[in-house]
Amino acid sequence: MPFAPKRANHDFMLSHHSLQIDEHGQIPQSRRPMSLKRFFCGISALAAFAAADAAEIPTGAVTLDQCIQIALENNLNLRISNYDPRLATLNLRGAYGAYDPRLNLGGTDSFRESKGRYNPLEFTIPSSETDSFRHNIGLNGLLPFGTRYSLGLNSSETTGTDSFDFPFGSYGTGFSATLTQPLLRGAWIDGTRMSIKLQKQQIENSSLTVIRQITQTVANVELAYYALIASRENVTVAEETLALTEKNFSNQNRRAEVGTLAKSQLPQLEAEVFSQKASLLSVQNSYADSVNNLKRLLTDDFATVQGTELLPVGELNPVQTVFSRNDSWGKALSQRPEILQSQISLENADIRLRFNKNQLYPQLDLRATYGLSGSDTAETLHRYPDGTVSKDPYRDPITKRIVSKAFVNNPASFNSAFRDVRRGDYPNYSIGLTFSIPIPNRSARADYKAAQLQKEQALLRHKELEQSIMLEIDRLIRDAEYRFEQISVTRQARLSSELALQHETKRYEEGAIENYQVLQAQRDLTSRRYAEINAKVQYLTALSRLALAEGSTLENNNINVELEEE
Repeated sequence: MPFAPKRANHDFMLSHHSLQIDEHGQIPQSRRPMSLKRFFCGISALAAFAAADAAEIPTGAVTLDQCIQIALENNLNLRISNYDPRLATLNLRGAYGAYDPRLNLGGTDSFRESKGRYNPLEFTIPSSETDSFRHNIGLNGLLPFGTRYSLGLNSSETTGTDSFDFPFGSYGTGFSATLTQPLLRGAWIDGTRMSIKLQKQQIENSSLTVIRQITQTVANVELAYYALIASRENVTVAEETLALTEKNFSNQNRRAEVGTLAKSQLPQLEAEVFSQKASLLSVQNSYADSVNNLKRLLTDDFATVQGTELLPVGELNPVQTVFSRNDSWGKALSQRPEILQSQISLENADIRLRFNKNQLYPQLDLRATYGLSGSDTAETLHRYPDGTVSKDPYRDPITKRIVSKAFVNNPASFNSAFRDVRRGDYPNYSIGLTFSIPIPNRSARADYKAAQLQKEQALLRHKELEQSIMLEIDRLIRDAEYRFEQISVTRQARLSSELALQHETKRYEEGAIENYQVLQAQRDLTSRRYAEINAKVQYLTALSRLALAEGSTLENNNINVELEEE
């Protein structure tokens, strides 16, 4: 019966934030389907991982399917790699931050005073004061198709006294809008859009890294599980060999006591007993190493499971597999994560090439502006000495000096000034083109040439990866075929050794040969039993490595990984 434990149906939904596991029919002894959902990586903080309940390793019999599920929930390498898509998603969000509008606020308060002075020979320089307050609010940013925009609203208030000591005041407001659209360089791709495209590719690339880690984890569990079964069977062989040796020693010891066997032959038999005990200790230690190796893949806290006993279910009885190189090549070149990641690298090189080609064009921008303005001026009146009020100042007829008192009758207001803006009384606009280009544009030309070479390099790397994969699969198929032939050969060698031991034992009992020849036949049988076990586990190992090279490990174990957008 081939070693083929019942495979569970594993469905993985790998999102940019979480890796969710759905499994049905995990327990082979029960026909009733089960539904188990565990969030491997949630959108919570890092501390959530430390607080999350880990899958427990059962004591006693454990199937390969159970080991795979436990490993996928607890394996530290997988949990580490699952952070990469989440980090890539955050980087993408950061790249979109280039389109966030910028809000600008500003205010300025200024005062200026001009001291007057008197020159008795010529003239008098009068004094003046000006107090100004300006504030503005603006919004500017970049749109996804390369358009740069700027919106602004400003206002100012100015008050003071002039050189004639007349008070004055005014309010000014304005609204402006500016749009700049690249027509050549930066029109269909720019640095921001290139960065966003590359970050999207990085999310897919990091998701494939998680799939690679899932695949590697499953393959490692398979190899460790097969090695554990092989170690257990080696222990069985060593125990049976020791029991047979002790039985022979006991029988020969009784014969020596009754005088039918020379006591000089007993030390050799006793030495063989101790030798087999040493061999048993060695394989038992190897078995403990195999158990720990599997535990290492299944847990994130080895100390808590160090004393847990693991008993693998099944035996090493593989059946022959028919291989097709073309089928294996087709699978590998279409679904291996390394190939898909290499294709992403090609796409990234193409994105950079398109960007650098765009940079060869001159900077030709269409620029349009539109604005509105409004103002309001304070009304200043003059009070004459006789009490009358006029807009004009009054001068003394004799001295020619202004003797009227100026005062603000109706101060300027923001509402009056902004009314002009609301009504659009004083619009202004402009539209034009700006053109610029470095001569002879050596930097852009060099960058474009470098991008061309990098794409050619990426193509060659992809081709080299394809060839490496094809050679690897060819080698693994030959190795699997060779290993299966070894199973048949080592089985025949073991059967022949069993028959030889029977014949040597019979001849020894008839007195035809010495005891050491029986011991040698027993050693040969033990060695060939080990060789048969090793041939079986090496064949299963070759199949697992071939599936890993094909990218079919998850498919063979009914594990489906789906990417979910969040």
